[in-house]
Amino acid sequence: MIKDIYLLVGGEATRLRPLSEGIPKALLTIKGEPLIDLILGNLSNTDIDNINLICSIKHESQWKEYQGNSKFNIKLHFEKEKLDTAGYIVQNIDNFEEKFICMNGDLLINMDFSLFLNEVDKAKNSTICSIPVDDPSRYGVLDLDGSKIINFVEKPQDLEYGNNISLGVYCLFKEDIQKVKNELEIPCSFEKALFPELASNQLLDCYTVEGEMIDVGTRESFIFAHTENNTNWIADGVVIGENTKIENSVILGGSSIGDNVAMSNSIICTNSNIESNEVIDEEIYKKI
Repeated sequence: MIKDIYLLVGGEATRLRPLSEGIPKALLTIKGEPLIDLILGNLSNTDIDNINLICSIKHESQWKEYQGNSKFNIKLHFEKEKLDTAGYIVQNIDNFEEKFICMNGDLLINMDFSLFLNEVDKAKNSTICSIPVDDPSRYGVLDLDGSKIINFVEKPQDLEYGNNISLGVYCLFKEDIQKVKNELEIPCSFEKALFPELASNQLLDCYTVEGEMIDVGTRESFIFAHTENNTNWIADGVVIGENTKIENSVILGGSSIGDNVAMSNSIICTNSNIESNEVIDEEIYKKI
């Protein structure tokens, strides 16, 4: 069985500033729990033993603090320069295991990981885990010949190439990457370089599962991850004044909301103070 997983956690949620200022995206909290913990929790019923995080050196202190306090046994690997999504793995592939799992460490993914792991345990080549979507025009689609990925089509306007998209979870073979390594340059992207190169050499398969993913890197998706469009999410201890109306919003801990405030589709950052009679619409609000 595959025992090793590498999570890509070097990303920053630039579209969530000021909420995400100076914080790696994977350490943002969802309902009070770090995103990375939610991801690792989904692996608890698998045989994955060795958890590796590929981090940016600019967040070294934060990740070391997380490692020291984490309930998970993790190992940190730091990029000292920007290498893009696949750069660290391609650059260091000779030191990797013969077969390992790699996944985006900043997406909320709902799937049965055991099914995927059981399938790729029998695989002969690197494999992308995919899901079908109703509207492929928002994504990059996997162009398939049976189970082989032959091309990647960016935001197709119809179903000519099917509707399978990458879920951001991969099983990678060391041997496959070594075969194409000399054709790649660092920095190296999975989507634009490594995967197309593997596909052109018939070294990349697709396995489709039922599931869904949420990229929490936008205001809308961050709110949805908390509320699922049903209600607001308000942390314990938040003080809210009289006649204040709140719609589809997230209010983080330590915040104080005055009287007669109208708020919709917004995120209120930790320890923010909102004075009475303010109107906040489609904002990421921080005022201490």
